[in-house]
Amino acid sequence: MAETMTHREFTLTHVFDAPREVVWKAWTEPEQLARWWGPEGISTPLATIEMDVRPGGRFRLTMVSDADGSEFPSEMEFREVTRPERLVFGWSEQRGIGAGEVTVTFTDLGDKTELITFFAGYATDEMAAAAQAGWTGQLAKLRDLLAGKGSR
Repeated sequence: MAETMTHREFTLTHVFDAPREVVWKAWTEPEQLARWWGPEGISTPLATIEMDVRPGGRFRLTMVSDADGSEFPSEMEFREVTRPERLVFGWSEQRGIGAGEVTVTFTDLGDKTELITFFAGYATDEMAAAAQAGWTGQLAKLRDLLAGKGSR
């Protein structure tokens, strides 16, 4: 019997050693997003990223497995954009993934930025665990990029 999707939520909090405007740009400029988006072992080619960073604007990308080239397209919509404080984007069911929404808040700590990522959506236990691990991994890639260690 297939496991049913239920409403899940999780929050991840990170403090980045970079000013808020720098972290904001890493989230809203395709050239920067391509350098860190996706969990470990996944790349997001710049050519696949489309961002219209405004309420109602499209947010499309395709993540690609570094191991076998499998593609994972996503189509999202920006629901709220308050520069440089808050991004909210969501999606309808796609590729067997339940509908969901991510809220990202950027808190100015001077030369550092607190980033809170809140996920709310529908998933199975397995999907929820994978999503949380994936977000943790991709935010580690963002931390490395902001610290000058990113190689993508």
